[in-house]
Amino acid sequence: MNDAKLKPRRIRDTTKERHRKALIEATADAILDHGLASVSISRILEIAGLSRGMVNLHFSTKNGLLIEVARYFADAYVENWQQAMEAAGPRPEDQLRALIKADFDPSVLNRRAMAVWMAFRAEAHSTPEYLPFIDSRDTRMQKTLHQICATLTREGPYPHIYPRYAAHAFIAVLEGLWTDFHLHPDRFNRDEAREVVLHMARGFFPRHFPED
Repeated sequence: MNDAKLKPRRIRDTTKERHRKALIEATADAILDHGLASVSISRILEIAGLSRGMVNLHFSTKNGLLIEVARYFADAYVENWQQAMEAAGPRPEDQLRALIKADFDPSVLNRRAMAVWMAFRAEAHSTPEYLPFIDSRDTRMQKTLHQICATLTREGPYPHIYPRYAAHAFIAVLEGLWTDFHLHPDRFNRDEAREVVLHMARGFFPRHFPED
């Protein structure tokens, strides 16, 4: 196939992806402004500026669109902390600092993202298809934190620390601080939130996280 034939296909693919993303973004905006229960296809299309046929073309159903919204935000969250990990280098204390910093990055912790997270979590029991994308027990994060805590415990050594419990504790505190942001976004202090988690890290691993 020559370039002349490939070019229209590339244009179609680009337009298709742009429309698909526009619907996802519009759905997130609608959830932020009106809540998940009040989100309608008409409202989403009004925000996106697209026709009703676009939803059927890209997602088949409204529920299919909602699942992709949950997936979209989950993928962005995972990509954010994984990139932070890659940039942190091999030392476990640097990796943990990077994970903590990444969790409060405005690209993933913002009012719209939190509205989406909380809305889907509220519906997870009645719509279990959402659960893989909003679960605090995401196996990738759990495994990564457990590995970091296990390495720190071994290097310390910290014989009284159980790495799995430490990893659960970090996730619980991060979850709690996210909830605090959701309830009080205008009063939330990201620097202070990071220090709260680092304070706990100093308690678990004092040789790796000395007082400044």
